[in-house]
Amino acid sequence: MEFHQLRYFVAAAEELSITRAAERVHISQPALSRQIAALEDELSVALFDRIRKRIHLTEAGRFFLPRARQILCDIETTAQQTREQFGSASTTIRIGFLTPFLDDIVAPAMKELRRESPRTRIALFELSPRAQLDRLRGGELDLAVLGNLDEEDRARFATRPLMRARMAAVIPVDHPLAHRKQIVLKELSNDPFVSLSDEAFPGRRHFLQNICQSQGFDPDIVDECDSLSLLLGSVSAGVGVALLPHHSQKLPHAGCVFINLKTPAVYVDVFAVFRNKSAMALHTTLLEHLLAAADKVG
Repeated sequence: MEFHQLRYFVAAAEELSITRAAERVHISQPALSRQIAALEDELSVALFDRIRKRIHLTEAGRFFLPRARQILCDIETTAQQTREQFGSASTTIRIGFLTPFLDDIVAPAMKELRRESPRTRIALFELSPRAQLDRLRGGELDLAVLGNLDEEDRARFATRPLMRARMAAVIPVDHPLAHRKQIVLKELSNDPFVSLSDEAFPGRRHFLQNICQSQGFDPDIVDECDSLSLLLGSVSAGVGVALLPHHSQKLPHAGCVFINLKTPAVYVDVFAVFRNKSAMALHTTLLEHLLAAADKVG
């Protein structure tokens, strides 16, 4: 398995198009297809379904995607730290995030920071909350953008609230309630639930249980997923229903729908998280741009 194969796979998984992925990584379409096929041979599983010239992640592909991203993050972080400590590279601000926050919070803030400080280097890493917190603690990230911090992590790190994201129900397209614009959460009390795993998303199972218990029932959690894409895939496959921030509906979710929850509305807090107050003070300008971008979303 080669590192460039992982980069090609991630590009194809994010673009869901061999043509766009090839343009993104600057190689020909046949070359990219050959490298992905070689990776699939190495793993002895199909990572993509190819239907009418379009590609879709298989269940194995959805499982492999966050792990491939994490490997690439580790490689880039280690290389950059080596350049900074032993070479002449300038210091880089390393930012971790979840996919839904990239285009309307992280990217606009980065654009403004680069405009003000053209020489500032920025490295972005798409990671699960647990991976972000682990790398923040180890000094491999300078800032994490994530939600639903538990009390222990709020005490351990320096945090600043960015926004409150409203939760929505996520249900299969063939569910009896799929045609509704709004539902009461208790209407799902007899459905099995899919949750994000505590291993990758600390506290999410407890968060889901508390929301449901506040509406008078205990959720029957039948599956836990390590990524948003895996959770959406599980819902689409009819494994169960889920709760996610409405903000997440920008992710590919063929086979399931997002439905607003009626009053009382449920929210998850989104934070900018730093190792300590000194690190937060060092990146005040970046924090201001993140707050400005998040305010437009809210």
